[in-house]
Amino acid sequence: MLVKKLVAVGLAVGISLGLAACDPPLPPEILAAQAEKTVTCVDGDVSVSAPDVISDVIDSWSTSLTGACAGMTLTKVSVGDKTAQAVISLGTALPATCTAFTSFPVAEDAGVLAYSLTDAPNLVLTPQNVQDIFSGKVTNWSDKSIAASNPDATLPSLPISVVGTPQQSEIDALAAWFKKLGVSFTPTLAKAAPIDTGAVLANLAEGQIAITSFSNALYAYSTVASIQVGKDLATADVAGVQLGADKAAAKPKAGDPIGYGATYPVTLSLCGQDNNTLRAFGRFVVRQDSQGAIGSAVIAALPESERVKAIAIVEKGLPKPKQ
Repeated sequence: MLVKKLVAVGLAVGISLGLAACDPPLPPEILAAQAEKTVTCVDGDVSVSAPDVISDVIDSWSTSLTGACAGMTLTKVSVGDKTAQAVISLGTALPATCTAFTSFPVAEDAGVLAYSLTDAPNLVLTPQNVQDIFSGKVTNWSDKSIAASNPDATLPSLPISVVGTPQQSEIDALAAWFKKLGVSFTPTLAKAAPIDTGAVLANLAEGQIAITSFSNALYAYSTVASIQVGKDLATADVAGVQLGADKAAAKPKAGDPIGYGATYPVTLSLCGQDNNTLRAFGRFVVRQDSQGAIGSAVIAALPESERVKAIAIVEKGLPKPKQ
């Protein structure tokens, strides 16, 4: 009887090992979930530059990272600082001092339309309305085409004043989205600049409108227009931006919220020679809890499908969780 039991145990162990040996590699989303259980620590300091609007996020990450990894620290430096080893950019070009060995998204931003109209706090514009305003075809807020998009609003007979200097990324995001909706967007009245500081938003006068970023508008507490998409409204809020950036999102059913499609990634670039200290920092930034810190900022966290893609980019060379 004892011999039979030993044989049975041996067979069970052999079958188990055989099955384990034949198991296919785990998919990226499973590996990512496993990696969330621990923090990858590689000792060293990382100097990080980021725009002022997300400065508080860097502080939060610094505290959390040092708490999890005693030998890792972050040093925050100004935008354009030559010592920056990691550069977070809101749709802007990398400084010449950073030769990136890898780049990946860490959050989402969007091109939006900030405006000032006291009697229309919930302005709705179609893509064609936006094109007509920024090409100079429609010049007054009382125009019948805008009134048709806002039947419940009292629009003033007031000249439309286009202001601001948007980044090209903001214009391009709107143009790409509107193209999908059947409208060619060529905003001849919008004068692009290398960096959109959002400074004009602090003192928007009645009747003024500007193309700017979601982050700038949120930082300045600006009112932004919703975009009419068929019978639905796309809202430029955190949920709308996240949904608009989710390339794996299912097609919304009737009555479901739709995404705000003029999105573009907030990118983290790791500069210089490839090394695991910088990769460990990058991996930390795309952890679920680090993404949660973005909730206190003026940008949107990555949708899960895009977060998994970012993990696959940054974790190359780092220790993998055991299967």
